[in-house]
Amino acid sequence: MRDRSDYLFACCPLVSGLVFTFGAAFFTAPAFAQSEDYWDGNWHGSITPYGWLPGVSGETRYQLPSGGPEVTVKNKSDPLSSLSGALLLEGDIRKGNWGLFGDIDWIKFSNEKGRFTSIGGERFGADANLDTRWGMKGGLVTLAGLYTMTHGTLGYADLLFGARYVWLKGNISWNLNVVNNADALILQGSGHLHNQTHAGNAIIGVRGRWTPFAGTGWYFPYYADIGTGDSDNTYQLNIGVGYGFHWGDIALSYRDIKYEQGGSDKFLKKAQISGPSFNYTWHF
Repeated sequence: MRDRSDYLFACCPLVSGLVFTFGAAFFTAPAFAQSEDYWDGNWHGSITPYGWLPGVSGETRYQLPSGGPEVTVKNKSDPLSSLSGALLLEGDIRKGNWGLFGDIDWIKFSNEKGRFTSIGGERFGADANLDTRWGMKGGLVTLAGLYTMTHGTLGYADLLFGARYVWLKGNISWNLNVVNNADALILQGSGHLHNQTHAGNAIIGVRGRWTPFAGTGWYFPYYADIGTGDSDNTYQLNIGVGYGFHWGDIALSYRDIKYEQGGSDKFLKKAQISGPSFNYTWHF
């Protein structure tokens, strides 16, 4: 397995390339077209409640009771299928070129279809009648410092550096009749298992907006970060289109978050949460 520090070091050129690309595009622009100057040395901020319709896919691990083997489960859901709860809010505050950024997400899926992929490290190849359901809930919290590398009529670009914490709790229930699994009846009848994970990761990235249409309110928000720590690797991407009004901004974007953990004792092997979001931003 690749060392986590090696992974972060290998990914730094990617982030540096993003920073250089956006920075080079905006560096010579004279002034960012806003109703007020957010880099005038005074305190400024924004709050963005948003709606997110994510699908989730991944692989999770559960331990059978009484010293039984480990069970690996593949999970997948589509947006709007069984999303039963969400609380989503982000914001920032800045003075001059320096600032702070925060993002809080809580989501819950329930009664999703799933399937076993392995039992005790061996692929599950039995003839079976399966009625397998899973649920997942959890939260993601991102806290980071900001430094504005450039701002002008074509937008702005912030360097982002901080941490993201994720907590995920999953459960799996089944009702099945195993006919044969390598001549061993390992799993039969019905049952229920649950597990959870907590992971903190250092992240680095870039965020901002591109405003190529002078004299209009149209803009393109963007966000990208990578990280490592308790997870082998993680990333988040967010890109969209928005329109600015005198009272605030609205935007439609697509958001993608991925986690991978390689340890054999980890509940979460990998997970990807992605889907469209609708954002309303209030500036103050």
